Amino acid sequence: MESVIRLENMSVVRGNGAILKNVNWTVRPGENWAVLGGNGSGKSFLLNVVSSGLFPSSGSVELFGLRLGETDVWSLRERIGMVSDLLQKSYNGKTTVEDVVCSGFFWSIGIYREITDAMRSAARSTAEGLSIGHLLERKFGELSHGEQKRVLIARALVNDPELLVLDEPAGGLDFPSREEFLMSVERLAGSGRTVIYVTHHVEEIMPSFNRCLLLKDGSVYAQGSRDEVLTERRLNEALGYDFALAEKDGRLWPRHF
Repeated sequence: MESVIRLENMSVVRGNGAILKNVNWTVRPGENWAVLGGNGSGKSFLLNVVSSGLFPSSGSVELFGLRLGETDVWSLRERIGMVSDLLQKSYNGKTTVEDVVCSGFFWSIGIYREITDAMRSAARSTAEGLSIGHLLERKFGELSHGEQKRVLIARALVNDPELLVLDEPAGGLDFPSREEFLMSVERLAGSGRTVIYVTHHVEEIMPSFNRCLLLKDGSVYAQGSRDEVLTERRLNEALGYDFALAEKDGRLWPRHF
């Protein structure tokens, strides 16, 4: 079976230091992966690589069986949807929600090409599927933080990507909004596409994410099944914490919760 992502001895170097070091990781179609790591562990750089936004300093990167650097990067990006806090902050607040969603066709911040009727129809359909169709005429800056997150998911899904990458998407949400948002993520994870969810909060990992990659200091500390990776010992060592875990409804919670 062709892999969605295959990294072999992949490193990213900046200045005199390696941000990612000899990463080996394979993601297969239909798998849902949670990627965890503390601040500075290399999570965002890893996502930039697997979303084709950053080329490695050494090693190889294959996306959908095509080697990064040897194929048209735009053809790869058409198959990838991305949501990140940086993306959310980059949009002009006066942009309409419909245009934000449509910009997903072009991997752009804003609209710089003609939007066809078919694109607008797809944007409306995608928004309705996420229960935000009533927001399409609103300005992006008028929305709540949680509503903006759902708009960006619509932007990521409008091109029906095979791979959906969510980079700490629940950041900045209050508890009720976060839980509502995570329910949406759980539904997406059951849609048949490959979903990667990046976080440093173990309680955000929903039950459908049964594969986990744990980073520490730019290296893979552990990877494999959820039960193998999400242990108290491994999480405490990788994240620099000292907590116990409690399980409820298929999710793990630090004991102080």
